Amino acid sequence: MPFSEHCYKLFLNRKLYLATVKLQADLGLGRSYSVMLPFVEGLHSMGYLGDADYEVYKARYSVSLEQEAEIPTWKREKKVETKENKDRQLNRHYSEVLKQWSKLSSEAQTIHLKKAEEHKRLKSARLLKSGFGIIKLLCGSQMRKLRFRLPIFFDSC
Repeated sequence: MPFSEHCYKLFLNRKLYLATVKLQADLGLGRSYSVMLPFVEGLHSMGYLGDADYEVYKARYSVSLEQEAEIPTWKREKKVETKENKDRQLNRHYSEVLKQWSKLSSEAQTIHLKKAEEHKRLKSARLLKSGFGIIKLLCGSQMRKLRFRLPIFFDSC
């Protein structure tokens, strides 16, 4: 049995139905968009939908049937990448890097440290840059690198 808890069947009274029909006609929207657009507007005005998500949904549900017919299918289905989504993905990435740090090769660690420098506005990238470092120790005649994460020390190279 397919999951359908996210579906709502609305029974509109006469006034609400006529209002959605007028909205549909005025903006040239399809039936579902003429209900979803005011729904999104309401959630945003009540504070339940953030500004970034609101802009994405408003842009999606404001497209008229004529405009939608002109847009190629592959562009309609493409997700809109917002700055917040990219930052969330990068934070997850750097969190995973932190978890797997001791298992990474020194080359991979260097690459991740350089990329973390580019994204230092992100919390996980700052943790990576500040919590990890390389100390060069003189051991006999050979220089050794020791990777560390405060306060826990990992194996030396």
